[in-house]
Amino acid sequence: MSTRFECKMNEFQSSIQTPKARAAALATADQDIDTAKRLILSVFTCRNMLAPISVLPAEILARIFHFNAFSGHRFSMGWVPVTHVCRHWRQIALDDSTLWTHFSPYLWDNEWIVERLSRARNAPLVIDLCSSMGQDTFSLFAPHISHTRELYLRSMPNIPYPTLIQWISAQTAPALEHLELYVSNLVSPMDHCDGPSFFKEPLPELRIFCVYQVLFPWSLVPRGRLTQLEVTLSKGLYTSEPEVSPHDNLNALIDLLVNCPALEVLTFKNCLPAALSESSGGQTIHLPRLSRLCLGGSSSCVTNLFKMLKLSSSTTLSLECTAEYVATFNEHILPALSTHFNGSTPMEFRSFKIILNHNSRVIDLVASTSLPTSPIPHVNDFQADIDIDAEFTLSLSFLGFHDFNDVVDMTLRRACEVLSFSKLEFLSIFSLVTTRPVNWGEVFRHCTEVTTVQVAGHGMASLLEFLAPPQRYSGKGRKRRRGDNGGGTAKQASHDNNNNNNNSESSPMWVPIFPKLTSLLLERLDFNIEVLGLDIVFDVILRIVRRRKAKKTPLTTLCIDRCIITAEEAGELEKVVPDFRWDHHQVEVDNSDEDEDDECDDDYDYNGSDDDGNEYSDISESETSE
Repeated sequence: MSTRFECKMNEFQSSIQTPKARAAALATADQDIDTAKRLILSVFTCRNMLAPISVLPAEILARIFHFNAFSGHRFSMGWVPVTHVCRHWRQIALDDSTLWTHFSPYLWDNEWIVERLSRARNAPLVIDLCSSMGQDTFSLFAPHISHTRELYLRSMPNIPYPTLIQWISAQTAPALEHLELYVSNLVSPMDHCDGPSFFKEPLPELRIFCVYQVLFPWSLVPRGRLTQLEVTLSKGLYTSEPEVSPHDNLNALIDLLVNCPALEVLTFKNCLPAALSESSGGQTIHLPRLSRLCLGGSSSCVTNLFKMLKLSSSTTLSLECTAEYVATFNEHILPALSTHFNGSTPMEFRSFKIILNHNSRVIDLVASTSLPTSPIPHVNDFQADIDIDAEFTLSLSFLGFHDFNDVVDMTLRRACEVLSFSKLEFLSIFSLVTTRPVNWGEVFRHCTEVTTVQVAGHGMASLLEFLAPPQRYSGKGRKRRRGDNGGGTAKQASHDNNNNNNNSESSPMWVPIFPKLTSLLLERLDFNIEVLGLDIVFDVILRIVRRRKAKKTPLTTLCIDRCIITAEEAGELEKVVPDFRWDHHQVEVDNSDEDEDDECDDDYDYNGSDDDGNEYSDISESETSE
């Protein structure tokens, strides 16, 4: 073969001695190469056709491409490499226009946008335009609005709002089903008061309409077929004035809601007409399909609109109220909520979460008919997802009130009275700020079925004192474990006097709560601070564990997370709780002033003898002998 090749090359070289012959030979060689490439490609094509997946019909492959394209974020183009696998796959992808209809807010260059619009042809588009996109890119979509199904116009600082409104007002969108218009980074909302609609012509197919930080007359909202309506203004950025606000026409709002009976989701935040604060108008609006209602604004406006709506008792509620008067909550909105949840099919809550923000003077209440998915939920989990899967969320702002602690006491007590907590099992309460303690025994006296309590934040240490009644002392006196600072004797006397005064079984301050408690979750607590000026947190918790064990209602689970506690203290608790869980975060504490002979059991009798049958009563041995 080598000899034959050399002879062939000699003949070839002898025939290309002239430039003209060399050019002709070069052209012939190029043709032979192209022929060989086509032959190899045809062989690859034949081989690909023999692969099992090539037996699938084109419709099945297209369906697989759809799963690949939309399994993650619907705007992701990470699926495009499948079009480079083979000619057959590429042709199937190009023939399916619906694969090219979703346009990401993070767009590529204009040439790629034009190519994708061409591949989408006349299929319904989903366009999400935001970020730093310029007007030249923005204008590429104008000819295609007529066959756009979903349009999101959000946070486009490079396009002035008047330009944006002028652009959409010149378009027709007969196929539009979902419209979101969001204007951000503004000191006050933008006005949009012109025209019969947001577009050149009405939107006959519109189902979802969401507008943020835009003022417009209620008459501009399409009627009849809406299933989701959301109108939101930033809190504190706008004060409603009837003579200038297009949102302040109460009759127009009522007309809108009456003519949207198919609504399933309704959100009005900080945009309710001022006239609602005076009266609900006495009109009832039926929204039988509404599954979620979100209202935000002054307490009177929220309350009066809520009273006007006739909803199913299964409708999920999320209310954000700014208080004018505490009575508005206690005597108006809370009874209205009780009526809503106690309809023909009463709703029994099993989980209740409370967040007290003393700095902002806000109370957040979250109630759910289900228990937390995690057996040991952390406070940051429910703060991040405060309204996820909860049937009821209420945020109360009391900025204008001097004594927030009194507001907390009254509001929580009233909430526990009117809401259905007879089957409540899980209670979580969080506060970082320590204030004058609330009478928790009175607040939660109706919650007798609670089995799990989460106490989170240093400000909630006072709740621990109500989980077990105070102990009577045997008379020997008790030294403080740490932190006397030279005042141990005086403080101990005050301690003993307070205990004697408050130990009466009839004392309303020390009503035992949660008799069925089995799990206690402690988070962000300092175990070395005083509770109500008496014991330190560690001693209170130890008393809770031992007293409940003595009364045959033992605390079986104790979880300690992100707390200030020593390894010694954690070890003592681990000995008395069957299921003890600790994250092993510990802080060194100076115990130089502590009496080494002072043991936790010196002053208390934990034998739990209770012959008279009185619940949670305790008499020490010395008192019995007397």
